[in-house]
Amino acid sequence: MRSQRSLPAAAAVAVLMLAITACGGRSPAEAPGEPSATVAPVQTETAAASPAPAPTAEPEQTIQGTGTYIGQIDNHSVEIETEEGPTAFELGAGTEDAPAALEMDDTVIIEYVEKPVEGDPAVVQRVLSRLEKAAGGEASSEAALPATKVIKLTLEGMEEEKTASLAEGDGYSLYVFDIFTFDKAAGRLAMKVDPGYYADITKLPSDFNLDMLEEEGREALSAVGEVTKLSQEEQDRRMSGVRLYLTAMGSGLTGQYIVKEVDGQGYIIRLNIPQREASEGFGPHVYASLDSLVNR
Repeated sequence: MRSQRSLPAAAAVAVLMLAITACGGRSPAEAPGEPSATVAPVQTETAAASPAPAPTAEPEQTIQGTGTYIGQIDNHSVEIETEEGPTAFELGAGTEDAPAALEMDDTVIIEYVEKPVEGDPAVVQRVLSRLEKAAGGEASSEAALPATKVIKLTLEGMEEEKTASLAEGDGYSLYVFDIFTFDKAAGRLAMKVDPGYYADITKLPSDFNLDMLEEEGREALSAVGEVTKLSQEEQDRRMSGVRLYLTAMGSGLTGQYIVKEVDGQGYIIRLNIPQREASEGFGPHVYASLDSLVNR
């Protein structure tokens, strides 16, 4: 009888174990003693890419030459007349103070390198490594200046380049456009189509008095109309080196009285500008010619 009672108890225990296993949520594959297979990540050894060797930059070639010093454009660059015409150069290391020892029209020795401008390889930047006055380097003969020069000027709002020819005056030279005649004896630059448009150039003594010249200019222009003195900014827009700029406008005529200084040498420039057809073209051409004036 004891054996009959123990069979149902064993069955009950078995049922209880199955229930506990079901409640644990384990599948047969996860049963103890049979761990589920795990996939190990594949380790792929990739050789570190060696950086490509940088291209070897070609050494910059130093160019040597001579030219005629025109002047300083700004604190970092100068303009020099070369075989290519007026050319801008950047002041490189060791040449920053060189312009202080130079004067306009000095013959100079130059050494420089050419560097392409980033983003525009067609444009070349010329950087000086040497800039100094040549022995006996001040240009004293007309042959030191080119016979012609290309000059930029603005006509009817558009910038243009026109060629002007070298002309000799009394102790000075300047470049004259083909629309002008130049009378050396009179120092007069006049339009061919209308000689009433002209500029008279007079060389001043070294001890000129600017106040006295202003008084003289005001008196001369008072016959034209009310006299106005231009500000420095307005003067600089017309030409460089201006010390005094007086203007007066009357009926059909504008008169101007200008004192211009070139490397310490002063000049009086008297402009006669009628209000006729040639007015628009006269101003840009005459200012560009007068701004090219150099001492001889």
